[in-house]
Amino acid sequence: MRRSSGIVALALAAGLLTGAQPAAAGVQAACSLSPGTPYKDGYKVIAGVVTWVGSSCGRMTMKLQRSRWYGWQDMVDDSWDSASSSSKRASLRVSCDGTHEWRIWFDSSNTSSRTGLTRKISCP
Repeated sequence: MRRSSGIVALALAAGLLTGAQPAAAGVQAACSLSPGTPYKDGYKVIAGVVTWVGSSCGRMTMKLQRSRWYGWQDMVDDSWDSASSSSKRASLRVSCDGTHEWRIWFDSSNTSSRTGLTRKISCP
């Protein structure tokens, strides 16, 4: 019994860490955003993904950022209108060098901005 309650607690914690927001039964959220954690995609490429639920997110902007001594540097960004997007997932890719902390910053005109989890990634 104790082991199964630990698994449930771990699953709940994992959902909260990824930004998942539970919706009421039978009701779809107007706009629910989930920025992912950046990852290395190939030899010298960093990628990041954002997913969303709902078509009323409005104008959306995504940035892939790396840490610098002076703060967060925007490496690549994209913007689009959620109503005209057939997909519910967006991704960005950028070449990298050195070792940096990376994160995804995301905003929508109908929600508050947010960032995903950071990850330290080394590129030779």
